[in-house]
Amino acid sequence: MEVILFTHTHWDREWYKPFQDYRIRLCEIMDSLIDELVSNRMENFYLDGQTIVLEDYLELYPEKTALIKNLIRDKKLFIGPWYVLADEFLVSGESLIRNLLTGIKQAKGYGCNDFFGYLPDSFGHNSEMPRILSAFGIERTLLWRGAGNKKSEFIWKSHDGSIVLATYLVEGYFQDILHSKLPVDSKAEKVRGLLNQIKSRTVADKLLLPIGGDHLGTIPDMKQLISEINKMLSGYKIKQAGIDEYFNSLNIPRSELETVNAELRDNSRNPVLPGTFSSRMYLKQMNAVSTWKLSRIAEPLQVFMQTAGLVKPKTNELDYAWRLLLKNHPHDSICGCSVDEVHEENVSRFRQVDQISNALIDRCMNQLSGMIPQNKIIVCNLSNYDYSGIISVKTFGKLPESVPHQFIGSAVEFPREIMLDTQKTPICEDMREFREYLVYAENIPAFSVKTILPVACPDSVEVQSDRISNSFVEISINPDGSINLKDLQNYKTFNNLHMITDRADQGDTYNYSPLAGDKPVKAEFINSEITETGLLRCKLKLLYRMQIPAYFDFENNSRSRECRETEITTEIVLTAGSKRVEYITSWENQSENHIMQVKFNFPDKITQTVSENTFGLITREFDPDYRIEDFIPTDKGDELKTNSAPMQRFVYSQGLGIITEGLPEYVVSKNSIAITILRSTGKLSAISLDTRNFPAGPALDTPGAQCIGRHSVRYALCLADEPDELFKHADEFMGSIITDTGHALPEEKTVFPENLIKINNQNLLVYAVKSPENREARGLIIRILNISPDEINSGFNSDIGFSGFVEVNSLEIPVSEKYGMDENVIFKPYELKSLLFEKF
Repeated sequence: MEVILFTHTHWDREWYKPFQDYRIRLCEIMDSLIDELVSNRMENFYLDGQTIVLEDYLELYPEKTALIKNLIRDKKLFIGPWYVLADEFLVSGESLIRNLLTGIKQAKGYGCNDFFGYLPDSFGHNSEMPRILSAFGIERTLLWRGAGNKKSEFIWKSHDGSIVLATYLVEGYFQDILHSKLPVDSKAEKVRGLLNQIKSRTVADKLLLPIGGDHLGTIPDMKQLISEINKMLSGYKIKQAGIDEYFNSLNIPRSELETVNAELRDNSRNPVLPGTFSSRMYLKQMNAVSTWKLSRIAEPLQVFMQTAGLVKPKTNELDYAWRLLLKNHPHDSICGCSVDEVHEENVSRFRQVDQISNALIDRCMNQLSGMIPQNKIIVCNLSNYDYSGIISVKTFGKLPESVPHQFIGSAVEFPREIMLDTQKTPICEDMREFREYLVYAENIPAFSVKTILPVACPDSVEVQSDRISNSFVEISINPDGSINLKDLQNYKTFNNLHMITDRADQGDTYNYSPLAGDKPVKAEFINSEITETGLLRCKLKLLYRMQIPAYFDFENNSRSRECRETEITTEIVLTAGSKRVEYITSWENQSENHIMQVKFNFPDKITQTVSENTFGLITREFDPDYRIEDFIPTDKGDELKTNSAPMQRFVYSQGLGIITEGLPEYVVSKNSIAITILRSTGKLSAISLDTRNFPAGPALDTPGAQCIGRHSVRYALCLADEPDELFKHADEFMGSIITDTGHALPEEKTVFPENLIKINNQNLLVYAVKSPENREARGLIIRILNISPDEINSGFNSDIGFSGFVEVNSLEIPVSEKYGMDENVIFKPYELKSLLFEKF
């Protein structure tokens, strides 16, 4: 039987050593790899599917660029399609598209033009990956983890019908047999045993054998070694070749292949390490904020305005910000399972992304506010939905009493127009007192810029000592500090919501591991206090205390008797006219090896949830009576399944949605959903756990993963008849409205486009607005998803002056004839389209 052997290294850019340390090793490996390939002692090598490996090497050794290009041209070195190998659940769908777009663009620059999806070590696989890959013309993928007992080949299908042929590395990518110092006959015997295992699960007429592993270099004289091993094998003939040769030679009738239309999170054969959804939660929070601010605020605003001719292009700045963000998305980075130094650098990158986004937003809003008279209010709505509701505005003048408003604070600062004037250095005398108000804005269209005159709000909030309400919801506080939420429109009540609990966690950064017989510590309610009153918004602060054991006593397998008194405050925010109740919970973590969650009870047992997926929604089934505690300790080599799952921004069940800002893990138990707000652990990987009986990495101390210090998390409860209603509320919760007040003189007033883009169907959601990769193109690209099961025929209009649009794939290559702006385009059910809107 023919065996296609491919050699590779799996390159975690940063993991149990920081980036620059690994980069020195990378340069050593690259130098020896080039020698082996140039001397023809090795046929070819796969550079782990991520072009950042070359970027990091060639930044130090640019003189090797021509040599690298020659090796790629001669198909001796294979690269791409990714920029980085990202986690598939903890990052946004748009960031995965940008990741591929950046990687393929770089790979093509080096001379590579053939790609397949390479997913060797993701901790499970998102159901939207076939859609993402096929949009780039990628029809084949290689993967590990999460596929359970499936055969080595299957058809993988996304919700929209996109498919790829998946090859499952049933025995994993990490095979270092040939790297060992064993004699050749022993190596041959081990290879034979491995091939027998792979053969038992294959449906193909040939086998695919990976040779390589984490940070492993090349094997000297690989050709000679394969020749010697072949002489000792019977029944198998090894050929070193590229993975593409394996794919191209497959000839399996589709009728013989299973079609899988699901995410891949089955850990029955290999671990998916679900504790990474909650390790170092601060990283997930920062990623959510940075991604939203860059992809849904700064970039769309900048691109719309530069296309309208109002600001100069900032394409290079946006590209740089995206690359910074993507560098935090490898699974060992965003998952929080690296040494502390790695994650300190992650924090710095997130802050830099935010700095760029804030700077671009400031410049765009300064341009807009300079086009309207002083103290007039300008509102920019970058959401997919029209907005009527409460907004905040800052002005250095008082709002007149005739304008309905609620004053919420003031600050002394530099005016934006002075700060951004390149011909002026701000001085103390330029500082002014700015006052911040809440006002009611009515009928602000989606993706629009408008000047408004605040009007009276048709609703108001009411405040009592232990309850707050508007015309849609009433929140009341129970004596134990839990919350009742009453739906005043549908006469329905959700009782005993928002219970804060704490448990022991013996786990590591990869897996949660409870203590057998452990009883949760519950937050003791102390009191409540109204901290803000007004007709437009009110705030109710709850004070809790918890006695949290200070540490876990691993020697005696128990929580410590010593406790840390932990004060927790939860601020509940309710605005007039909103179905959404927002929460900000803050505390100082002083304890180790524990998990904190906020639990929400539902009327019935939860057998199904709907949550926001990478694109659109995903429905998951649960056994509400499953408890991981009932199955510990697990057997050697096994990882227990959990009742936890990832989400993007929200999860929904039984008429109630929970929206979060970067809290991606929810856990189902009986009739409750718990949101993890903190998980403290002290080891990168334990040697073994009750829930995962083998090491997932080196047993290094990671004191930073205990997350000692101040924490604050945001989430919301939202009434909804259907889960897709939560897209609108999640947009508002994340912040889609930007406001400013004018600073132009009356005679300087300029007309600006109010309608940036109008889409004539509420089931079509914009996921991205970006500049074309072709810098000579005049226009912009909008990525739009049909979230409904129905075909939609929709048109578009805009005040920017587009001449028409054309459908493009994710590589931004046209795939349709040009449409006029008066023409409609058809969206199939759940289809994601990229449209290039052109200006001439």
